[in-house]
Amino acid sequence: MRPAGRQIQNRPMCAEPQNPTQSPARDALALGIAIERHNARCFEEWACRFRAYDPAVAEFLDALAREEHEHEHQLIGLYHETFGKAEPVPEQAPPEALQQYLPRFAAFGEHFLITEAWVAYNLLAAALDIERFTRNFYTELLEQTKDAAQADIYRQLAAFEEEHERAFEERLAKLEQPAD
Repeated sequence: MRPAGRQIQNRPMCAEPQNPTQSPARDALALGIAIERHNARCFEEWACRFRAYDPAVAEFLDALAREEHEHEHQLIGLYHETFGKAEPVPEQAPPEALQQYLPRFAAFGEHFLITEAWVAYNLLAAALDIERFTRNFYTELLEQTKDAAQADIYRQLAAFEEEHERAFEERLAKLEQPAD
């Protein structure tokens, strides 16, 4: 189902802690928080860009951004439940692998609005890829964890991301696919 050239890395995304003093569970939760924060920011920005072109898509992206923020807060809650409220959540950048799914709109500059179907399609396709990446991330964490509370959260988040995938697929089906 994943387009050629858009494969997730073969190595586990959380197998090695980024900081050797962190545990894999701590690192995985921090990475999940970073991913949710990143996705929410992307969807918020893209909603602004869609507002004039297709207000319904803008509203859809705004709703997804709110859900991503909710996921971020769920993971922060799990982090504090697991490691203690006094333990600060380590700041972490989203994985570099996630960047490959972002559309290459640099040529448009910082400020652009969606005005053509091909731009809309490509941006929503990138959002779909981001959701697939995130679902795979949570599925991998689910397979790796032995902690029941973490497993419940990861299972729920993977299911949410799968719902997002279906919603993006439905949106994309309604748009005109750009010619190659």
